[in-house]
Amino acid sequence: MGDSSLLPTYLLAGHARKHVTVALGGDGADELFAGYDPFRALKWTELYHKIIPRPLHAAILALAGRLPVSHSYMSFDFRVKRTLRGLSYSPKYWTPIWMATLDPAQLARLFDEPVDLEDLYSEAIEAWDSCTQTNLVDRSMQFYIQLYLQDDILVKIDRASMMHSLETRCPFLDIELVDFVRRIPNNFKYRHGQTKYLLKKALEPVLPSEILYRPKKGFGVPIGKWFREGAFAFDPSQAVSGLQQGFVQERISAHLEGRVDERAFLWNYWLLERFEGRTHCAASA
Repeated sequence: MGDSSLLPTYLLAGHARKHVTVALGGDGADELFAGYDPFRALKWTELYHKIIPRPLHAAILALAGRLPVSHSYMSFDFRVKRTLRGLSYSPKYWTPIWMATLDPAQLARLFDEPVDLEDLYSEAIEAWDSCTQTNLVDRSMQFYIQLYLQDDILVKIDRASMMHSLETRCPFLDIELVDFVRRIPNNFKYRHGQTKYLLKKALEPVLPSEILYRPKKGFGVPIGKWFREGAFAFDPSQAVSGLQQGFVQERISAHLEGRVDERAFLWNYWLLERFEGRTHCAASA
């Protein structure tokens, strides 16, 4: 699975299974209540997209590429570079490109063939077009609910928990609650820079303020740092077929030298090496 947060989720599920057989999870709250960091950027990215000319954007993007690389969770350079990367395209592509391991130009190099944006992001475009509201907040939530939640988050928690025979339940995904929350106007979800506004206000009598309003911390692990320190190594004899190895080696070298942060790409490529190697062994057997 391409989401490295599967690792800490697996460990947490293993710890929980020592004490219980059924656990409750908070999955769905961020998607339904606009809880992710990109929602904070939408207002400013929309303004940027309207007033910054393309040539100036290209210069700003190049300048951002010179920012020092940090492997910290949601570091400043990571957020700036990802945001500007998405802004090279029209708004319907912003969220999928922000979430992607590689941008379309890099994918074209990886596969050594042109990339059709409409084809590549067809599911994201469908989610964008199916949203009855035309504002960026609702359309972004549609992407997270329809694609990210179903195809990543829920798959991850199901696999991680089932590997320990732990049953997990997600109260936020009760269908009646989902139907109700999706009818709530988005200004009650993201309000004055506050994500999950209504949910947090509702829980103020229940949870301490230092818990409720602490900075968001995802389930990230220092994959980028681990690659640089050699905790994960690449096997040249297991090069993944169908991918341009010149591009792959360029990305690996740039990351190991600290010039760029390619943690997501390296993690996915490392997994593909392991998968393809096992497939070859199974075929030989």
